Amino acid sequence: MLAQKIKFAFLSLFILVFAFCYKGLAQEKNQYNSYESDKDPEFFYTIQKGDTLSALSEKFYSSEWDWPGLWEMNDQIKNPHWIYPGKKIRVFLKKKSEIEPIIVKPEKSKSKNLPDKITASFSFPKIDYVGFIRNKAQKSLGTVIKEEDNHLMMTVDDIIYIKPSGKSRLIPGRLYHIFTTEQVKEKINDKIFKGVKHIIKARIKILEHKKTYVKALITNAYGTVSKNDMVMRYYKRKPTLKVEEQPGPIDAKIICSENNSLMIHDYSIAFINKGRGKVKPGQIYTVLKKNKTAENSLWPSNKKPIKFDELESGKLIVLRTEDIASTVMILSSQYAIYKNNIVR
Repeated sequence: MLAQKIKFAFLSLFILVFAFCYKGLAQEKNQYNSYESDKDPEFFYTIQKGDTLSALSEKFYSSEWDWPGLWEMNDQIKNPHWIYPGKKIRVFLKKKSEIEPIIVKPEKSKSKNLPDKITASFSFPKIDYVGFIRNKAQKSLGTVIKEEDNHLMMTVDDIIYIKPSGKSRLIPGRLYHIFTTEQVKEKINDKIFKGVKHIIKARIKILEHKKTYVKALITNAYGTVSKNDMVMRYYKRKPTLKVEEQPGPIDAKIICSENNSLMIHDYSIAFINKGRGKVKPGQIYTVLKKNKTAENSLWPSNKKPIKFDELESGKLIVLRTEDIASTVMILSSQYAIYKNNIVR
């Protein structure tokens, strides 16, 4: 009897210890897997077999000693010596000036292995909702008449009534976007740039098609929906872009910002005057501003003023391309960025 009790006690203890350890392992695994790029825009890299944080630091930043920065920004990594293939980690992009050049002496160039080129990805979950500029306005499939309870400002979970345009049937169960447009007219490179800016306000789901109107539910709102706003098809876009840090040079200008702000800051959406065929999503470019010229008072009046190189204002990434323009996000800004700033 005593032996059975002792055996039962040991068995119970073993079960408790196993449950505790399993729970800890499960929590650690869940914490590692809990990272999903579904909120803020960010750069990340998918771990490959054989990767280590120090090796990734060497490949990304030309210094194996930057690995603590990678570890610090990835809370899901509990042990910096244990990273697993297939998992995503956040990474940061340094400015060129912050990266020490790799110096290879001629006599050792054959034996020294240069770091492999490594590609990060950029995650922007809200890419479906960024605005765009086209040569002509998107045809509207309908216009908002009113909100079911006559609210002037319409938002998430509101039922709205839509008057179909007759261009295409609004199908129950299908998703659509609510949008509005405005004309763009800016002087770029001594020429007038003209286009139509499209602003995405909300996503809706068609509920019911009546004889003269359509009922829809606002499922997501990115701005306030108003009477006479228009409807277009919803096209889901991939929220992850493959990053190309050093694409070929372009001679572009910033047209304007999405919200018409005079100053454009980090993570703001803007537009450049190069479209499909000239640039592509995922490419990163430098924003420059003109450096004012200076006249030397000691020089004769017929001498030309001194010209300075442009100043680097920040970086941007291309999110979406259209026929005459592309939608971009400002990644970083050392100075305030304005329309007509140079993009190279």
